[in-house]
Formats: sequence, C-alpha cells, structure tokens
Amino acid sequence: MANRTFGWIQNPSSTDTLRNILGIFVPGSDFHTFMVSERLPLLASAGLFKTPGLYMDFQKILRRNKSIAYDILKGQGAGGESRSKAKCSGLAQAAVTGQQFKDYVVDGKNIRIKKPYTDDWTADGFLRWAVSLGFLDYNYADDTCCITNSGVSLVMAKTPKEKNTILGRAYLSYPPVCRVLGLLASKGHLTKFEIGSQLGFTDEAGFTSFPQNIWVQAYEEASDDKEKKTLRSDTEGSSDKYARMICGWLEAIGWVNKKPKTVKENIGAKSYTCIITSAFEITDLGIANYNKALGKSKDPRISKFVYREMLASKASDANYLRMRRSIILMYLENHTPRTLDEIKTHLASKNIKEDLTTIKDDMTGLINIGMDIEYDGSCYILNDNIEKLAPYQEQIAKDTTDTVAVKNRARLRLHNIDHKYLTLIDYAFSGKDKCIDFEVYTIDLLVNELAFNGVHLGGTRKPDGIFYHNNNGVIIDNKAYSKGFTISRGMADEMTRYVQENNDRNPERNPNQWWLNFSDNVNHFNFVFISSLFKGNIELMLNNIKQSTGVEGCALTVENLLYFADAIKGGDMHKDAFIDQFGAGKEIVCTIYRT
Repeated sequence: MANRTFGWIQNPSSTDTLRNILGIFVPGSDFHTFMVSERLPLLASAGLFKTPGLYMDFQKILRRNKSIAYDILKGQGAGGESRSKAKCSGLAQAAVTGQQFKDYVVDGKNIRIKKPYTDDWTADGFLRWAVSLGFLDYNYADDTCCITNSGVSLVMAKTPKEKNTILGRAYLSYPPVCRVLGLLASKGHLTKFEIGSQLGFTDEAGFTSFPQNIWVQAYEEASDDKEKKTLRSDTEGSSDKYARMICGWLEAIGWVNKKPKTVKENIGAKSYTCIITSAFEITDLGIANYNKALGKSKDPRISKFVYREMLASKASDANYLRMRRSIILMYLENHTPRTLDEIKTHLASKNIKEDLTTIKDDMTGLINIGMDIEYDGSCYILNDNIEKLAPYQEQIAKDTTDTVAVKNRARLRLHNIDHKYLTLIDYAFSGKDKCIDFEVYTIDLLVNELAFNGVHLGGTRKPDGIFYHNNNGVIIDNKAYSKGFTISRGMADEMTRYVQENNDRNPERNPNQWWLNFSDNVNHFNFVFISSLFKGNIELMLNNIKQSTGVEGCALTVENLLYFADAIKGGDMHKDAFIDQFGAGKEIVCTIYRT
C-alpha cells in the first residue's frame, strides 16, 4: 500500500491552482481543454517531459475520463538533481504554472514564459489538499484518485461568490479549519502561535508550536534587522504554520481578518512588547458559517472528512497511532457517551492494550485537530458525523524503539506538567535535524512550565541556553542523538570555553557577551549536558571541565529532566533542591516518583 500523507496542509494556498488541477478530471472544462490543446503540446515541443512518451500517455489519460493513478498525477522527484532542473513527469505538475520566467526553444523559436510546470513536491501538496477537502476521492486499494461532485462543482463555478460558497462548505468538512474557527470564536484576536499551541496532537513530533514569549524575547533582543527578518519569516512551529495557512484560506473568503496584534510577554523580571503581524480575528460571516459546522443553523450539521493520515504526523510510530485513534473514533461514531475505561476495553478487544493516561491524551488530541467531542467530566461524546475514515485491514504492531519506549514510560509518570513536553523526548532522539527544537522546548519547559528565569541562545559562539534561580545559574548544552551521546574531547572543550567566558566576562574574548543574560545577582554557576541517553565515561569528562574551569557540572537525560520538572510542578521538590544537583559531577537521576 502506498504511503500518502493526507490531512495536514502547510504550503498550497492558491485555490485557482487547486481548481485547475481538479479540471484535469472534468472533460470539457476550460482547463481540461487548455491542458489537451496548449499545455501538453507546449511541454512536448519544448522537450520538457522527463521521457518523450509521457506526452501521448497524458493525452490518453485525459481523454479516458476515469480514475487516475496518484503516481501519474504527482510524478517523480528530481532523482538527485535540484527540483528547479527536473523535467515534468506528472499530470498535476503540468497543471501548475510556476512563478519564475524561463527561456525555452519551441519549434525553433526562443520564447520567454513562466515555467509551464512545477515539481513533484508542489504537485503532491495540491493533490493532498484536494483530497483532504473532499474534492478528490482517494482509493486506498489501488492508489488512484477520482473527482467528487463537489470537485466538479468547484471546477464549473461561474462567479467568485459561487466558488467561495463551494470552498467554504469544503473547509467546514476539514476538522483543522473548525478547530481554528472555534478558537477564534471563543478567544478572540489570536496570533499564529496562540492558535498553533492548541492545534493537533501537541504531545508528539509534527505538531510543534514555537513558544510565543520566547519568540517575542528573541525578537526584541535581536541584534539587527536581518535577525529580526529571519524570526519573522522562518521561525515558527509546524502547527503555527498550519494555523497561518488555514487562516489565509479563510481570509480569502471573508471568514477571517488578518490583524496585527500587540503582545506583551514577561520572562522573569523582564517585560517585552512587540507587534506580531501574523494574527487573526473571526468575522461575522465566519461565525455564521462556524455555527453551520456545529449544526446550530437551519442547515444540517456538515460531516467531517477524516483521513486516517490526519491522526498522526511525524511521530516514529505514526502508523500505530493512526490505527489506535481510528479505532477510537469509529467506536465513538454512534454518538454514545463513553468513559475512558470503556474506550480502553474496546481497544483491548482489538488487541490494543493502552493505559488510561495515553487514551486521555488521544482524546485531547482529537479535540485539538477539530473533532467536536464533548467531555462532561466522566464521558466523551462525539457530535460529528465522519466520512472517509477507512478501517485498517491488518494489525499494526506497537513500536519498540528507544524513543517510543521512553515516551510511553514517561507518560505514566508525568502527573503535573503539560504532556506537550513529551515532544522533548522526540527531539532528544531525533538527531541534528531537530536540535534547535530541542533547545527551544527545553527553555520553554524551564521558563513557562516551571517559572525559572532563562533564555534560549544558540547560534555562533553561544551556549544553547541558560537558566537561573535566585543566585544560581546554569549553562545548557543540548545534544540530540538518536543512539545516545558521548561527551567527546571536542564537546568538552566547547563547554569549557563557555564556562571560561562566563568566568572571565571579557567582551574582547567574545563580543556577543551572552553571559549578560544572567541576572546581576547570579554568582554561582554550573553547567549541564542534556541528551537522550549518555554513553562513555561521563564522569571523567565532567571532571576534566571542572579541573579546567573550577566549575562543576552534570549530565541529565531528557527523561529525567521531565521527571524533575514534574516533581517541581507537583510540589515534591523545591527549585533550589533541583538546581543544587547540577554540581554533582555525574549523570543525575530523579528518584521522586508519585503513582
């Protein structure tokens, strides 16, 4: 079975392009005629097909008026080349006009036109969008797509009003749109960060939200306009991007207004104020249509399209999670109130054994993706009608990787802190791809959940972060390693340099003066390496750093960091007792355990 990723859309935004791709499936439509008589001949004449035979293959497919294989629509990747140099290999690629002008030779003549096709990644994004909104139907059995009645209606729409009406109904069938509308309707003017932090399964990779107060702090303390521009354009979590894209769709049909928001954030004794331009308000039209989704108008409640791929994103055990959550939703489909124990028993009948904490987190996540699920303190009831959710034909085994094992173990021990911080485990085991996320969310935990003072630093000639309490400060080095981390000589030298810079506080040695982020009253310091697991002679390397700097430090796994955090939040450990352990000269372990 092909591995498709329907459900969560980050990049496509042009509904005109979406409509053109749907036009491939509608013979006689303006765009279908254009493809047959102009676009495909142009690509053939300019030698832009990956293989010459694709021209006739695509012409035959367009005249057949049947389902089209997903691979034929999406095409192939660049095969090791850059996307910009890849030739056209998919029908959906040919339906998308690029942004840049290019020079081509057609029938012996030089022409300059916008690139008449796109890459497979962009084409796939539009196809996933079309499927997720119910304009295309996807068949799991043979990996094909066909157009739906609503898709035909969008292609044949004559006026902007008619087009927006069709789009609006489709948006209301897409759960994340309803989640965003619900947040804006209940909480008013929100930034993308405020929406993103409540969107998706926030306790797993793939649904990250950059902590707003840490972003504001970084923006206000940015050293130059270039750094501020990077923060504005590139610094956001995946859920923040989902929120921004969804609000862009809704803004285009008048349901949401984009309106900058002035936010004030306090971190420790400092206060920061700035304007976040990516912020949104719901309109009266948006509220009226959101009520349609809830069945509060004269119109019947609109069914939700839920492809199982929506039920997990980038978690290492995503397929298992999707299966488990699919079974839960199908169990709730008859709208009967169910307790957690009843859901647990039903899962067990399907050979899925999970604890109540895990199931509760699943229910929170299902609400956060936009399912209308009510909880009265004892029972959950699903108000939505669901379409497109295909049952799994085979049992998917539970993942036993280190990441999943640690996460499952930690979930049962964390009673006080927000379970979104379980994503720290994903990041710690992810390797270098998610190292910045690991740094940021470590500071998020310490500052926002535990109320320490702290700053994410990172970048050139800076430690990853610092935090402090009263007169005690700690220098942090996050290490994201999938198989565990060994403190090498080079890593020890790097930490030694940071500690010595803090000891000397000489701007000539390091002009960025990162140590000024400690409060003036902080006069006792330690350092810490935080990672997934530790290997090798940790104590020897920690002692070497101490001998070079006179400062003691420790090693701390992300799992134990979470246990310490939970103990502090639950009142079982004081902050002073926690920070006192950072001079242990070894790996520290939390022994406080509340069942």
